[in-house]
Amino acid sequence: MPLDDSDEKVKAAFAGVGRAAGELAIALTGFVDGLTAHEREYAEDLLLPLLPITRMNARRLLDNASSLAERPGVLAALVDGRIDERKALMIVDQLRLLTEVQAVVAEGVLIEHAARSNYTVTRQFAVRHVHRLDPKAAERRHKERRDARLVEKVALEDGMSLLRLTMTALDAAMAFDHVDRIARALDKDERTLDQKRADVAKDLLLGRDTDAPQGRVCVYLTMPMASFLGMSEEPAQLRGYGPLPAPVARDVAVNGIWKRVLTDPATGTAEDITTYRPSARQRELVQLRYPTCTMIGCNQPAHRCDVDHCCPFDGMNTTVANLRPKCRRHHRMKTHTDWSCANLPDGTHTWTTPDGKHYPSAPEPIADPAPF
Repeated sequence: MPLDDSDEKVKAAFAGVGRAAGELAIALTGFVDGLTAHEREYAEDLLLPLLPITRMNARRLLDNASSLAERPGVLAALVDGRIDERKALMIVDQLRLLTEVQAVVAEGVLIEHAARSNYTVTRQFAVRHVHRLDPKAAERRHKERRDARLVEKVALEDGMSLLRLTMTALDAAMAFDHVDRIARALDKDERTLDQKRADVAKDLLLGRDTDAPQGRVCVYLTMPMASFLGMSEEPAQLRGYGPLPAPVARDVAVNGIWKRVLTDPATGTAEDITTYRPSARQRELVQLRYPTCTMIGCNQPAHRCDVDHCCPFDGMNTTVANLRPKCRRHHRMKTHTDWSCANLPDGTHTWTTPDGKHYPSAPEPIADPAPF
């Protein structure tokens, strides 16, 4: 059989799977529409003898059909075989974040992208696209999903169980990195890396000591400088996951090791990099010079504060002259509100309120001045 014919058969068969899913959704929607209000309460039970499936599967089929019926354009693309069911349901889910006017505009864009890209790429594109249309929508959805965090135990065959934790993507990335680093540091034995990770996670959850140093947790966030400074709501990118709402990333970023990455404006590819985080020596000197948060009246010790760039980081100004300790509350106040601050040549730090009032705070000497 010629290769071209084989390729076309595979593509046609794959499109047929989507088409069948779309036709099933249409049939189930018609089935539910034909029921009385009382019968609809037990629609899934009516499917049990009709389709020899479990009640859980019946509920899933009905939920999927109802979701697809919300967006006729997405359902049509599924029936046409342009996208598969998983992409279709993801697109519907993302469009729910938007107003109807925004959703109508976004629907065609997302379908077009999904028709030529895989699920992961499409999901990341959809999240970014929806975020641009309504930045607050992604933040609201994140809060809703975070509130639904849980731990589940699922019984498996042969004396095994699955312990599943639902948490934020960032927490999951840090937790996995923690487990992975310990597992990789263990002495070589007959276990695979997956088996070592499972054993390490079990030991940590049960409060047992591990046989390897725990190391330092490390995850990678890529974030536009404008978003970091609160000047835009462009989402950050969590490596290995995808987009995160800007407010979530900003909260994490303030104490992270940040680097300035210069990109090619035409392609967006990385071209150069400079470090953002103050050195240990700079941090210690700043904390000695300013022993508490520099906000007027705040007594939070400097070692518990963020070391803030008073003038926004420009790739060259991670200097003692530009760094000041700010507690998390006042760091966020300076970044996200109309409060502002400035450093004067004599070391004085001034705060300006939203209505234009200026308040200075001077560095505190740690020794008596010389008598001359």
